[in-house]
Amino acid sequence: MNEVKTLKYGNTRCYCINNRVMIDTDWAGTLPAFFKCIKENHIKISDIEYLIVTHFHPDHMGISQEFIELGMTLIAFEEQRAYIHCSDSIFSKDKNTPFKPIDGSKILFMSCADSRSFLFRLGIEGEVIHTAGHSDDSISVILDEGIAIVGDLSPLHTISGYKDKRLEESWNSILSHNIKKIYYGHFNEEYL
Repeated sequence: MNEVKTLKYGNTRCYCINNRVMIDTDWAGTLPAFFKCIKENHIKISDIEYLIVTHFHPDHMGISQEFIELGMTLIAFEEQRAYIHCSDSIFSKDKNTPFKPIDGSKILFMSCADSRSFLFRLGIEGEVIHTAGHSDDSISVILDEGIAIVGDLSPLHTISGYKDKRLEESWNSILSHNIKKIYYGHFNEEYL
């Protein structure tokens, strides 16, 4: 059974699986709050080996480079390759926010199809799937016990109002995994 801890140290809900894999970061400048949060959750920074970003918007990737410098490996998926630096221009406009662009040479790229075997080697039973809808680079982490970590994908109960085929396809793909609990980036978790 995988243990998922919710880490809220800014505006974005981030998650840590088995104290080994971080899902998302928050805005640039939130590193001190992150350290306080992991201490409160009994997580050592040295235990977190990998970072997965659900999509490369500023509030989900803002301190990714700091995490890399702390020893985490950033895992990105082929569907995300062209989006790694899409937030750089947003941060460059705000000279008061300490932002470090991601060093692309430090990223481990893989396909979603390879995610299951990769996570299994870490003792995590699950996979990563591409779930476009919020953005073209959005991915979701699906854990075999029925948990979905979906980042900013529009909440399930709202999709009928969007009339967006890609969003519906993404949710159908997620729900095909017998999901019981959904973790969002900005909403409370939802039980099905």
